Amino acid sequence: MVSKTLRFKLDQRVVRGAIVASVVGLLLIPVITDSDDFPLSTYPMYATARADDVDFVTAWGRDANGDRLELGLEVIGSSDDPLVVAGELRASISAGTASARCREIAGRISSEPAIISIEVTTERHDVVAHTLGESSLLERIVHASCPVVAGDG
Repeated sequence: MVSKTLRFKLDQRVVRGAIVASVVGLLLIPVITDSDDFPLSTYPMYATARADDVDFVTAWGRDANGDRLELGLEVIGSSDDPLVVAGELRASISAGTASARCREIAGRISSEPAIISIEVTTERHDVVAHTLGESSLLERIVHASCPVVAGDG
């Protein structure tokens, strides 16, 4: 009887050891293979330094004085998710359809009579200056500009 109990305890230790070794091995695979895949990930997005400047794709309204007016996400992309809106704009720019996207945004302007035109832009900003509340704009590329026609929206 003692022999069976001892064998059972040894079997439990072997099983536990195999489970622990398997889990540790699975956790080390992404590090060893230098790959990043769900659910075993090294999360390289958090492990490397970010650039000092970043590009933002967005759209702005312009008033009669030429001043820029901020547009809401629901106007720019008909969504409240900034990543979706930016992705749609980026895709339009890449596909060469920024002018069509501009007209689409202009068509959604109805409650803001001060806005007379729309610009679809890519802006490069200095992240540190922006964080400190300083002027951060390094470059602005206007991909499309279109008028807001009275009665649109």
